[in-house]
Amino acid sequence: MTDKVQTYTSTGSKLIHHPIAVGKIIDYHMGMPISLQVAPTSRCNLKCVFCSNVNRSVHEDLSIGLIYTVLNSLRLIGLKTVEWTGGGDPTQYKHINECISEAAELGLQQGLITNGVAVKKKITRESLDNLTWMRVSMNCLDYVEDIELPEFNGTLGFSYVMNENSDRDIFNRINEYVRRYNPKYVRVVPNCQATHEEQEKNNKIYSEFVKTLGEPYFYQVKAFEKPDNCYWGYFKPFLLHDGWVYPCSSVVLNEDALRQFHSKYRWVKAEHLYEKYLSKMESFDPVNCSHCVFTAQNKQVETLLTPSGMERFV
Repeated sequence: MTDKVQTYTSTGSKLIHHPIAVGKIIDYHMGMPISLQVAPTSRCNLKCVFCSNVNRSVHEDLSIGLIYTVLNSLRLIGLKTVEWTGGGDPTQYKHINECISEAAELGLQQGLITNGVAVKKKITRESLDNLTWMRVSMNCLDYVEDIELPEFNGTLGFSYVMNENSDRDIFNRINEYVRRYNPKYVRVVPNCQATHEEQEKNNKIYSEFVKTLGEPYFYQVKAFEKPDNCYWGYFKPFLLHDGWVYPCSSVVLNEDALRQFHSKYRWVKAEHLYEKYLSKMESFDPVNCSHCVFTAQNKQVETLLTPSGMERFV
């Protein structure tokens, strides 16, 4: 049986599948961009109650030239994939199809995260065929009566964030779309705008509930743990619509982030991201990262950076 958390989420142990990147960590203490997340616009066609970036400026767009520059420069040093995400919703970015085409020309695999409302209207057939996967937030059904998704040949997945509007009826509605579109999975996650205690409680309650839903549903535990050091941005940088790169997508969840990608979590300007890979890695200071969900990944990197001498005795 497929381990859906390891296969379809970003909190698994996928780094071990990238031996070149692992070798650079061990031999040179240097990072390598594996997967770039791009939130090209702050514009969105929904206003979800749980939105972690609700206090953003809602009219920010990355320039297409900047996106091309970042894609081309990182591809030269090992970039393999791109995830078009929010932010806002990437379907609201007027250059999204051109960007998908550019990434395809560079040989990059791509994924799209969207609320699904405008996919059929905004994303061209050529772009859809250039996507390896697409994840649709079924929270759209909290706000619209119906959505129509295009035919898709890649891996289709659904996601749903538990929130104050959630009830059993919403899963009956989601099941209608499961039958209609046959997604590989339906990921259910808690609202991460919660305290550690609330999150621990929610994880227990929701995980038991999701078990009753059966296939293709699974629950992704979201556990907060502040890391000692943060290197994850070197491997999965997050490029936001404000032109800055952040060390990960979860900084927006921190208690002092004020439900936005707060300026205190900025890592580097987009045009200077390439330069981060020309010298040894330095930890981003995680002192305020109360809601980190990538601590396990950072521990993997730390293990590679600080060998004990006993690694051969597996």
